[in-house]
Amino acid sequence: MTQNEFIQLLTIQLAQIQEKKLRTKIYLAIKAILPHLKLQQDFKCPSTRFLSENLGVSRDTLEKVYAQLEQEGFFLRIKGKGTFICIQQDSTKLILTPTHSLEADIDYQLPENTENLESLFFDQNLNFFADGMPEIRNFPFRKWYENEKNVLSQQGLKIFLKDNEAGDTLLREQITQLINLHRNTTISPDQVLIVNSTQQALYLCGRVLFSPKDKIILENPYYSGAYILFKSMGLDLHCVNLDAEGLKIQECENIVNPKAVFVTPANQYPSGIQMGEQRKKEIIEYAEKNNSYIIEDDYDALLLNKSKNTAILGLDPYQRTIYLGSFSKYILPSLRLSYLVVPKALVEPFKRYRNYIDGSAPSKYFQVLLANFMQKGHYFEYLRQMQHLYLQRYQYFIHYYHLYLADFCLIKDHHPSMQIACYFKKEIPISLERALVKSAEIKGIALTALSQFYEFDIEYGFVLGFSSLNHTEIGLCMAQLRELIQNELARLT
Repeated sequence: MTQNEFIQLLTIQLAQIQEKKLRTKIYLAIKAILPHLKLQQDFKCPSTRFLSENLGVSRDTLEKVYAQLEQEGFFLRIKGKGTFICIQQDSTKLILTPTHSLEADIDYQLPENTENLESLFFDQNLNFFADGMPEIRNFPFRKWYENEKNVLSQQGLKIFLKDNEAGDTLLREQITQLINLHRNTTISPDQVLIVNSTQQALYLCGRVLFSPKDKIILENPYYSGAYILFKSMGLDLHCVNLDAEGLKIQECENIVNPKAVFVTPANQYPSGIQMGEQRKKEIIEYAEKNNSYIIEDDYDALLLNKSKNTAILGLDPYQRTIYLGSFSKYILPSLRLSYLVVPKALVEPFKRYRNYIDGSAPSKYFQVLLANFMQKGHYFEYLRQMQHLYLQRYQYFIHYYHLYLADFCLIKDHHPSMQIACYFKKEIPISLERALVKSAEIKGIALTALSQFYEFDIEYGFVLGFSSLNHTEIGLCMAQLRELIQNELARLT
């Protein structure tokens, strides 16, 4: 390659890279064309003076780019001779695209009790009916940014240090106020433990409270995040069917020494059933009688006006309830902040185990930002706006369901939520579910199959999340889903 060809390639790359800062743009463009040099170690790059004249760019800018590339090991600059491509073992890994991966030929032997990881989770297409994905386009980023500036100004670098405590004091206070007011509880801040996610909260429950072969009662259909995690821990899982009031606790009488009951009472996942207060009291009495814990996953209780539905935690006089809450479905999923509410005696062992597996509490930086955001009233103001927005989107979803899907599916009695379970009608072959998931996958769409949430009495269909889609997007996605169903039904018959 000649120096003129180098400049031509560089010019093409500069036109393609969308970066406003000129120095960064040139740096990225040069790195992009390095593979085209085919590792010519003797290739002499254009001088910064020559490049400056051809590109119309300050020589000082180019000198800084060349210096950075030299620091990273891409360039070798020899005084009096020029700048050359530097080929070293470490740098070639950065600029070469291997034509063959050795790892593809290795058969890794996993322990016999390890589940096939590919079957546990999948990447959702966020532009389709993503399950449990909040709307972030309406988030008050300007208020968040102003809040961030104020926090940094007031608290300085200390918010970047590790935190081995239960969590930021102000955040725990704000969470306490939130759930006491809106979930009718009477907890104190020293019962709150900040964690990274609901999955981590469930993991802590499994490690701190349970031993292998302990009996755990779950709903059927169940939340797969809890089912798969508990099963991988060697717990003895007993799934129990639902009725219109939620988990049929009366059918648990023959389960000997159950260690815990796991429920999603505000909005059963994935059916959408809201548990009645009487059933909650029956579960509380069952737990007291059997010396069991109640794990209450309240994952979306503050959405779509569920605040009048008292949490089990607020009804439990025996302090047997472990309450799980999360911010990921309310504001920004990337915050990675959730919380546990546990009896005071359990805070220390839960905290110690969390620190053992993670080294510390979640990022204090984000904890403090969120705490101040809540304290100023921005969080609940946004929550109110989203309750109204999600209710509108739920109504749009129902409208388009009748327009596009009612010929194939039915929706059972449920409470409005962020996702809806759609059940195939009796005349629809159950094989459609698997075929539909595969055909959608080819188009880059991830559909959540309903049958995966059942241990027995399996029902078929899919779970559709609508909260991250606007009016137009819901209609377009529903029309696309109808087309997929029609195509697969035609192929199956």
